[in-house]
Amino acid sequence: MENDTIAAISTPAGRGGIGIIKISGKNAISIATSVFRRSSTKSIPQPADAGIFDSHRLYYGSIINPENKKVDEVLLSVMPGPNSYTKEDVVEINVHSGLLVLRTILDLVISKGARLAEPGEFTKRAFLNGRVDLTQAEAVIDLINAKSTRALEIANAQSDGGLRQYVQGIIGILTDILVKIEASIDFPEDTGIIDTEIVISRTENDVVRNLEKLISDYNEGHVLRDGLKIVIAGRPNVGKSSLMNQLLKKERAIVTSVPGTTRDVLEETLIISGIHTVITDTAGLHESNDPVEMIGRKKTREIIAGADIILFMVDAVTPFIREDYDIYNIIKERPVIIVVNKTDKASADFVLNTEYELENLPAVKISALYNTGIDFLKETIKKLFENMTGLYSGDILPNIRQKKALERGLDSVKSFVHGLKTGLPFELVSIDLKDAIDSLKEVIGLKIKDDVLDQIFSRFCIGK
Repeated sequence: MENDTIAAISTPAGRGGIGIIKISGKNAISIATSVFRRSSTKSIPQPADAGIFDSHRLYYGSIINPENKKVDEVLLSVMPGPNSYTKEDVVEINVHSGLLVLRTILDLVISKGARLAEPGEFTKRAFLNGRVDLTQAEAVIDLINAKSTRALEIANAQSDGGLRQYVQGIIGILTDILVKIEASIDFPEDTGIIDTEIVISRTENDVVRNLEKLISDYNEGHVLRDGLKIVIAGRPNVGKSSLMNQLLKKERAIVTSVPGTTRDVLEETLIISGIHTVITDTAGLHESNDPVEMIGRKKTREIIAGADIILFMVDAVTPFIREDYDIYNIIKERPVIIVVNKTDKASADFVLNTEYELENLPAVKISALYNTGIDFLKETIKKLFENMTGLYSGDILPNIRQKKALERGLDSVKSFVHGLKTGLPFELVSIDLKDAIDSLKEVIGLKIKDDVLDQIFSRFCIGK
């Protein structure tokens, strides 16, 4: 498949000034020139000759259909491999951006022998052909999806190879230790006795700490890349759906006086105080034998586990009953803001009384029905977000796939150190060392399965 010539529309759908069709592969130039006619000084389109194209220059002409009729006037650029994005021959055709124009020209290109590219296949080829490592390839999607200036800076640091260099340095240390251990196993007379205390110290200081820092960086800074994940949680009928509708400024969730109306997870994106946010309204957490509500509660627990901030909603009329405290025990491992709703129904001298543990949490009083307190809630979210991201100041930020591989590597390294400390034979501890190296190689794509690669690049748009 990688030897095929691929083509795709590389610009977003819709009308605009310019749309781009990209072609990559060994037949890219010949396919493009078969449908392209250069314009001469006499304004008469002339047949294109692949041999007369200079690299990385724009050529003005027309795309001609099989009936020898002009489809559109275009600018064509040729980038022969290996000096191209994919390290293959690449052609880009700049056309007027209309859906019919783009589709017609793409169909012409495909009829000449190209095939439609899969999502992310251009970048996948760049990785497979050695132009970029896997962390740099993944940085492309981060650049496209960047939601803030800081996220853009981090994506650019990744695209420059920052994470690869960091991980390669750790792999180099582990490989050096492994070579010495294996030499000691195979040639004990020649290598002498290895000082395990020195090996342990070096591993803990130069490997364990660095891996823990990378993993900590993800935990502290991933909201800069992914956006802030907020979950509204609470017992039924406290106003979770009403709050979501107020934040979205539209009727996204169904609101009734019947407890348990929301039985599924509702997710929307919005901007809160300039912060890209993914907000989720969840089913009420309470005991029920209703099979649909049971499924909703299970989904709610799963969503809570991945949340950055929990908006813990309670009812001002009956705050902090036993059911509320039970819910708090489920969510307390995440950052929590207490949102006291229905203050319009509470007495004027209403005072929020909580157990000692909850008194240390930020609390906001609102009326989702009358839209009071919502702005203060947004400011509270913003402050908590700034506290979270203020901990992160680096430029090397793993994504979730990379984090999981780093965690596997860290576990193996710790197992290796534990084996040395307890006196296990080198033959056994070296297995953990090899596993650690393999896990870290997954991060930069030196050792990764095809199905994982397919999953990574499936997140890309077609044409990138």
